[in-house]
Amino acid sequence: MNRRDAWRQPEPKRDLAAEVFSAIAPTYDAATRILSFGRDRAWKDGLVASLPDLPRPVCMDLACGTGDVAERLAARYPAGRIRAMDLLGAMLDRARRRVAATNVEWIQADLSRLPAPDASVDLVTGGYALRNAPDLVPTLRETARVLKPGGTAAFLDFSKPPQRFVQALEFALLWLWGGLWGLLLHARPSLYTYIAHSLAAFPDRRLLRELCARERLRVVASRRFFFGVTELLVLRKDDQR
Repeated sequence: MNRRDAWRQPEPKRDLAAEVFSAIAPTYDAATRILSFGRDRAWKDGLVASLPDLPRPVCMDLACGTGDVAERLAARYPAGRIRAMDLLGAMLDRARRRVAATNVEWIQADLSRLPAPDASVDLVTGGYALRNAPDLVPTLRETARVLKPGGTAAFLDFSKPPQRFVQALEFALLWLWGGLWGLLLHARPSLYTYIAHSLAAFPDRRLLRELCARERLRVVASRRFFFGVTELLVLRKDDQR
């Protein structure tokens, strides 16, 4: 199975994601700044700013990586409880070292099996989490399961347009840009072409909204960046089944 096809099936995708993110963990923060032209900080600031004002929320940050979103959550909600999780121990180790906040708990967990009781979480966040989830629908279902009725989820990720021509153009640009920095940072162009391949296997904007709606996650706000290459989606769990 080639790498592009591997991003379309849960088990190969889980293994491939583990391989890629283990390799890029030491340079992940720097690479993210470079690949986004330095804009990812502002985008993540916007993600956390989009969340409602709550006094003591329970927050769950999915695919937390090196902890930059969890750190922002801890600052926004100093009396809250932040549960930050990632599949990879290498990412969590870096997150623990760089984030000094005392109200963050670091958990190694799979996105399709979230370690929380039903309706126990006020806020769910994810920076590039959904696209990298080994199995998207179970991840959305788990997000809805752990959220309290009326709870909020906010996800920042690359965004796939519905038009085939624009998809092809976006894929080519991301493949070339990612390949360049994979070569320069690791002498392995394929490490960052994963962004293009994972987006090719990801639902387009319309289908993603449909999948969210099926799990009672209603889009209440959205904002696109970089001519639509990335998007912030804010969702609310419907109160009724």
